[in-house]
Amino acid sequence: MRAHFIYPPLPRHPFLRALAVVGAAIVLAALVATGLVLGAFALAAAALVFAVRRWLSRRAPRSADPAVIEGEFTVVSPRPRAELPRPE
Repeated sequence: MRAHFIYPPLPRHPFLRALAVVGAAIVLAALVATGLVLGAFALAAAALVFAVRRWLSRRAPRSADPAVIEGEFTVVSPRPRAELPRPE
């Protein structure tokens, strides 16, 4: 069964068919252009926020957190599990 709502039938008259195709192309171009403009705006806003945060973080030096202990650590392998005695 073919889904007719996905592919709407074009008009039979050649002028109306061309008008429908051109209208669909204009709508598609408008959607693509809108997406590009919104994407560029989002990238510009993100770059501005990033720059402002970076500028503000350089102005105020951070104080060390007294709850943080700095040092060198090594990973210790876990002990082998204790085995149950084997039944005799």
